[in-house]
Amino acid sequence: MTDNRMEAILAGYQDDSKWDGARYEHIKRISNGKVGDVGQDYVEKICEDNGVQCEFPLGTNGKRARTSPWDIRIGGITFELKTATEDVSGAFQFNHIRYHREYEALICLGVAPDCIYFNIWSKADVATGKAGRLASMEKNGNASHKLTKRPDALYSIDDFIPALTKFIEDFS
Repeated sequence: MTDNRMEAILAGYQDDSKWDGARYEHIKRISNGKVGDVGQDYVEKICEDNGVQCEFPLGTNGKRARTSPWDIRIGGITFELKTATEDVSGAFQFNHIRYHREYEALICLGVAPDCIYFNIWSKADVATGKAGRLASMEKNGNASHKLTKRPDALYSIDDFIPALTKFIEDFS
């Protein structure tokens, strides 16, 4: 039996057309969980292309761990890596930032329809609000936070390696 009601309802909903035909349009067709994997693969590729060593935590099977207190190690620093797509208001929502995890710094990648942005902060800068105001993602909870950033508060991905190199030097 065919139910046309769902089709009729779906016809009334539409994603923001700014992604239609955009360079990075495909990222909007994958699950949110895989957006993080895309970000990790992307940072790994940038590092690899520039001769920068990076490593990922490994699980018991010898493959990348799905859960770990950190996502990537670069220059001896453990980073939490968050990837977000630009929302309809033109901002990025970097979700599930957690203070209690054991990492030393945070990399945020923002994917807009036709460009990519980033910023890097130490965990101390995140915890003290220097990275921006964090909002709790849980009602009456304090374990998981969201950091909202507009593109003008981030840098062009073209500057990633120089900024990463400087961050690593300054962190030491």
